[in-house]
Amino acid sequence: MKSKRRVVITGLGVVAPNGIGKDAFWDALVAGRSAVDWISSFDTSPYPCKVAAEVRDFRPEDFMKSRQLKHWGRFSQFAVAAAKLALDDANLNLALEISPLRVLACIGTAMNGSGDVYNTARTGFDRQGLAGIPMLSAIEFAAHAPVTHVSTELGIRGQAITMASACSTGLDVMQWATAQIQANKADVVFAGSTEAPISEFCFATLCAFGSISTFDDPPHRASRPFDLRRKGLILGEGATVCVIEELEHALDRGARIYAELIGFGSGNEAGRKRHAREAALSQAIAGALSQAGIDASRIDYINAHGNSMEDYDRLDTESFRLVFGAKAYNIPVSSIKSMIGHAMGAAASFQVAATCLALHNSMIPPTINYEVPDPECDLDYVPNTARFARIRIALINAHAIGGTYSALLLAAPEG
Repeated sequence: MKSKRRVVITGLGVVAPNGIGKDAFWDALVAGRSAVDWISSFDTSPYPCKVAAEVRDFRPEDFMKSRQLKHWGRFSQFAVAAAKLALDDANLNLALEISPLRVLACIGTAMNGSGDVYNTARTGFDRQGLAGIPMLSAIEFAAHAPVTHVSTELGIRGQAITMASACSTGLDVMQWATAQIQANKADVVFAGSTEAPISEFCFATLCAFGSISTFDDPPHRASRPFDLRRKGLILGEGATVCVIEELEHALDRGARIYAELIGFGSGNEAGRKRHAREAALSQAIAGALSQAGIDASRIDYINAHGNSMEDYDRLDTESFRLVFGAKAYNIPVSSIKSMIGHAMGAAASFQVAATCLALHNSMIPPTINYEVPDPECDLDYVPNTARFARIRIALINAHAIGGTYSALLLAAPEG
C-alpha cells in the first residue's frame, strides 16, 4: 500500500453487541465485559447452544425514518447507523468539503438477508402463500441492500459496491477502499461490513455445521479463544463502517487520524491438504509485510481472528510462529471475539475498529475467559485484563470459510 497517495482512517462508526458508538464499544472492550447472553430473539430449546452476542440496545429510529424500518432488514439498519456514526466521528461535511463523485462506498456482508429478512418472508409464505411475503423482500434479501441505503442516506454519488468474502470481508473492504484512493479514483471511501445472522434459520445451519459452541457454563464464559476448554464459536452481529481518506485531504481539513493503512496480504488453501492452512495464512501475513516494506520485527500487536474454534485458534498460533519465529512469544495477541462473539462478515471490521482504538489509546484489549492454557496455543494472549502498550504497527488477520485468508497492517499516525 505504499504510494504517493497515502491512506488513513479518520472516522469510526460501530454498532456492536457491547455498545453503540466507538466509545461504548471501546470502553466495554478494555473493561473485559462480555456481551454474550441467552438468546432472546427465538426459542433455542431445539439447539445445542443457547447463547449469542446480540445487539440489544439498538434503536434504529435514532438513525433513520420510522417508515423505512418496516422495509429494511436488520443488516441494512446496522450499516446505515454505522455509516452515520462514522461520518459524524470524522467530522466530515460531504456537501461542502468534497466532490460527491469522489466519495465511494463499499459495504460487505457474508450472510446478507438470510437472517430476519428470510425469516419474515418464510413465515409470511407459510401463513398466506405469495400474498404473505413482504413486497420488498427480494430487494432487501440481496447483499447489495446495505450499501444502496448507505449511499442514499449519505448522498454518496460515487461507486457503491458490495463485497462478500466470508469472515475476511471486513479486511478485504479495506483493501478495496485503499486501492481506489491510491489509484486517484476517490478521496474518501466509506468502507465496512454488516451482519445480522442471529435468527433461527442461520443459527440452525451453523449448529448443523458443528461450529457453534456447546460450552455449558454461564453465557459470558462461552467464548474463550485459545483456552483449552473452548468448544466452538459464539455467534455475534452488528456493523462497523470506517471513513477512509487520502492523507493530504485529511490533513488539509484538520481531521483526526486513527491509523494509516500500510499493507495488505492474502492467501488461499486452493484445495491443498497438508499444512495448507498454515502456509496460506503465513502467505497473507508475509504479503502484508512485503507491501508495507517492513520487517516482521516491527509488529507490536496482533488482533487475531481467534474465533474459539479449536483448529482455527491453533492455526493462528502456528502461523504466527512460522512468520515471526521466536519473536512471536514477545508479541501481544488478543481476540475481541471473546467479548463480542463472531459476527461473520462483520467480524474483521470490528477488529479494524478495535485496532484503531488500540493504536489511538496505547491500550491492548484482552482475551477474556482465558483460564486453562492450551499447550498448542502458547503465545501471549493478553489474558483477561487490558494492557497499556506502545503500539506503532499492528497486524489484523482473518480466516474465511473455504480456505481464504487476509491480513492487514495498520500504523499509528506520525507525530
